[in-house]
Amino acid sequence: MARALKPVDVVTIGVGLTGSLAALELAKQGLKVVGLERGASRDTVPDFQSPAIHDELRFSIRKAMMQDNVKVAVTFRNSSDQTALPIRRWESFLPGQGLGGSFVHWNGQSFRAQVADFIYKTHILRRYGKKFLEACGPELTIQDWGVTYDELEPYFDRFEYLCGVSGKAGNIKGQIEPGGNPFEAPRSREYPTPPMKETYFGALFRKGAESLGYHPYPQPSSNLSECYTNPEGIKLMQCVFCGFCERYACEHYAKASPQTVICRLCSIDQTMSCERTARSCASIWTQHAKRQPASPTRMQGASSMSNPRTSC
Repeated sequence: MARALKPVDVVTIGVGLTGSLAALELAKQGLKVVGLERGASRDTVPDFQSPAIHDELRFSIRKAMMQDNVKVAVTFRNSSDQTALPIRRWESFLPGQGLGGSFVHWNGQSFRAQVADFIYKTHILRRYGKKFLEACGPELTIQDWGVTYDELEPYFDRFEYLCGVSGKAGNIKGQIEPGGNPFEAPRSREYPTPPMKETYFGALFRKGAESLGYHPYPQPSSNLSECYTNPEGIKLMQCVFCGFCERYACEHYAKASPQTVICRLCSIDQTMSCERTARSCASIWTQHAKRQPASPTRMQGASSMSNPRTSC
């Protein structure tokens, strides 16, 4: 039966990466925000703990973190003259469902967009000329974004420091830095945490690439190389290289997700955490402006969380 809930200032449809970040910023301004999530309410403890979270059949093959495409049809076609058909097996496109969305089962790769990505039409005109675009025909309808990399750089920086991204800068304010990506767009400062530990096969690849005159660099990731407390006062733990990143949630609080960098600031309305309907589970998630900084040992639902491999 439908029922009227108390009015709030803002409602987000979905509580994934976008919805949770928007809720966080709006709540900081004193607004009361409710996020509607059709998937289940879930948290690092108890939902993402081993050995259950390491079930490769369930998560890698049957893709339990993804939308149920039997119930939620997504259609696809290769060209406009084809009839769109439903996708019945997820492969490279892995839409998430549940509190945190795809930001829970992502692999943590944290590259920034390049300068040219925001002015793509202008970039091609400058590089190849107008005739190049005209030769592509009217089907090519590219345009610039209307916002530039320089305008967004402070927000890239805020996101990286919220997530504790591990990496090595290659270009700080136009100054090329050794060990980083020399072709990246200028950034205002170094990454918040150093790069992940280099593996043996990674070292072999790096040495081989350097011997050929290339500039290999450690990939930036939101899997943390060391314990880190972000600007919101939330402590994240060090990655233990378990290997269960993409298609899995992190059990160690070592991969950035709404559960590890956003929701731990919030109070969760337990009375409406999960309403069952005929088709899915609807989670009502309420975020308030009042901060409640939490370490892993104070997470709701967990009396303690100790890991000798990630002691900080």
